[in-house]
Amino acid sequence: MQNTKSLLIATLSSAILIAAVPFTGSAVGSGSSEKVLYSFSGGSDGANPAGALVADKAGNLYGTTSQGGSSNCTAGCGIVFELTPPATRGGVWSETVLCRFTGGSDGAAPESNLTFDAAGNLYGTTASGGGASHAGTVFELAPPSTQGGAWTETVLYSFAGGSDGKSPVAGLVFDAAGNLYGTTFFGGTTNAGTVFQLMPPATEGGAWTEKVLHTFGRGNDGLDPQAGLIVDNRGALYGTTITGTVFKLAPPAWSEKVLFDFTGGGSNGSWPCAPISRQGSLYGLTRLGGSQSNTGTAFQLSPASGGAWTETILYSFTGGDDGGEPCGTLIFDQAGNLYGTASGNGQNIPGTVFKLTPPSAPGGAWTETTLHKFGGSNDGLSPLAGVIFGKGGALYGTTSGGGSSGGGTVFTVVP
Repeated sequence: MQNTKSLLIATLSSAILIAAVPFTGSAVGSGSSEKVLYSFSGGSDGANPAGALVADKAGNLYGTTSQGGSSNCTAGCGIVFELTPPATRGGVWSETVLCRFTGGSDGAAPESNLTFDAAGNLYGTTASGGGASHAGTVFELAPPSTQGGAWTETVLYSFAGGSDGKSPVAGLVFDAAGNLYGTTFFGGTTNAGTVFQLMPPATEGGAWTEKVLHTFGRGNDGLDPQAGLIVDNRGALYGTTITGTVFKLAPPAWSEKVLFDFTGGGSNGSWPCAPISRQGSLYGLTRLGGSQSNTGTAFQLSPASGGAWTETILYSFTGGDDGGEPCGTLIFDQAGNLYGTASGNGQNIPGTVFKLTPPSAPGGAWTETTLHKFGGSNDGLSPLAGVIFGKGGALYGTTSGGGSSGGGTVFTVVP
């Protein structure tokens, strides 16, 4: 079966957008340092990670690569990996492949981050493989009962590629009842993507049940949801589509409400990526648009009177030392600073890790600091996902290319 290259890359497009508002300050950080923890060889150990990492309490890192692993697919069917920190400071991190997808019923091309449950099981998606339609899967990986044993993969759902959805490329989220929620990039009644729910079986060993909560209609509601969802304490879901909408789905009716529409482009941004929530507002990145060079923005959406949401541009990327085309998930630290990655503009900037510092006084400008500018070779190239915090406050992330063999990296940056 033919493997699918990352849809994050394949769906890149360009547009001519209008510059309108001034940008905030930018600086290249001098106090941060980057270290490559692992370089993927492109063989059985995996290649081209497109998703973010997740860490356990012991500091082990877990992720996926969209290629490499089994040779059943043209460029490899992808893997799930664990990186274990060294026993002594300064030692080498070691990789363990937890699952090599074969491209058949077990799935292929995982492009998403992973999600833990309380029992230590991992959950994720594959963009292809599965049933006869090869439309992707939702899978679970259960840890071994004895140390050093093999992890066990179970396919919870195989997409048929029709009204139930096709090609999930984003990660999953749990609600308080143990249901899983996600998006498919294609499929649905108009082949414009879906938001779905997976409900666990009533009895152990039973089948999970899929329910499509929303089918995108190629209209004002948007199409092709590329990013994952967030869930609030009332069970409502928030997400984005690459055509420019930020939406909300609230139970029990699950009717969609568009909170903001970026389709006008220009200085307010275009192609929004995964949002996060903080104190009632949503924060995120747009891959394109902005006031500088059409290379993206960081934005805040806040509810206003009358039910409308208003946008504030926190930063417009210039495509220079600050990077361009950011599309990973942002994270906050305890001081209210934001951290993320910019994948690069495909020209002279192979990507950055950045920090956004809020203004000291209300209404002031946020300040961007570039913590690391990738060199495009051994240190990595094109980070497609965001970063996470690990032990000691260090940031951890992946690059889809670069490294010693060109198959991507796992890196750390100390702010």
